[in-house]
Amino acid sequence: MFEFVRAATYLEDSVNRQRDSVLRQHVMMEVTLIKKLLLAILLASAALGSTAANAGDSLRGVGVILIHGKAGGQGPLQKLVGALKSEGAIVAMPKMSWASGSYRTYEQTVGEVAVAVQRVRAMGARKVVLAGHSMGANISFGYAASGGPVDAIVAMAPGHRPDFIEGVAGDSLARAKAMVAAGQGSQRASFMDFNQGRAYPVTTTAEAYVSFFDPRGPAGRAAEGSGGSAAVLWVVGQDDRAAMRDPATRSRGTRIEVGANHQSTPVAGVPYIVDWLQKTL
Repeated sequence: MFEFVRAATYLEDSVNRQRDSVLRQHVMMEVTLIKKLLLAILLASAALGSTAANAGDSLRGVGVILIHGKAGGQGPLQKLVGALKSEGAIVAMPKMSWASGSYRTYEQTVGEVAVAVQRVRAMGARKVVLAGHSMGANISFGYAASGGPVDAIVAMAPGHRPDFIEGVAGDSLARAKAMVAAGQGSQRASFMDFNQGRAYPVTTTAEAYVSFFDPRGPAGRAAEGSGGSAAVLWVVGQDDRAAMRDPATRSRGTRIEVGANHQSTPVAGVPYIVDWLQKTL
């Protein structure tokens, strides 16, 4: 009887040991699995954090001056503003004189761009980009031609070609030149402007009008895409006939076409502009 009890006790202890061993194995397997899962989560989080940081820093230290065109004002540039800021760029968007239906002289306008450049440099920009839409593209090249320091120019739907406008508003240009010659350059008068197939009156000084509309003046030279050694990106809308035919867009730099008209080119060009800046600067 005693032997039977001892045998039974031994068997029970053996079963308990086996059960404990199996239980420990299961526990250890679960602990190992949990450790692996936690490690995978930590690695994934680190990778996502690194990617997010890199995505938000790709244009850090870059200052971008966005210069709007005549029609539409700053509206067509708003999507680009958001995209640039999300990549860490410092963005400035001065309001140009033609937004109010008038003009300051070309020299004064270039000076306003210079002030914006100084502003973004004071905010920490080490490199500067001028990104102009339509008339803004012309001013961007004009600033570079004046000797203004700039690392890159983005010309979106480039517009304002004085050589073409002269054929529509030649009488206004002749009258403005006569006023300047007579010492009346600072006097304001009504002259003809032209934008996207539409001629309309604009009131400004004779000297300002000549500076913007004389094909042999600074705006005429800027319309050719000349001036400076900055990297250049042309963004041309396939439904923007004037820009598609503009020989300046093939004169230097990189040219891309987007499915857009004159006004929507900056919107359609956002991903290409950001990508080009990331690769160029």
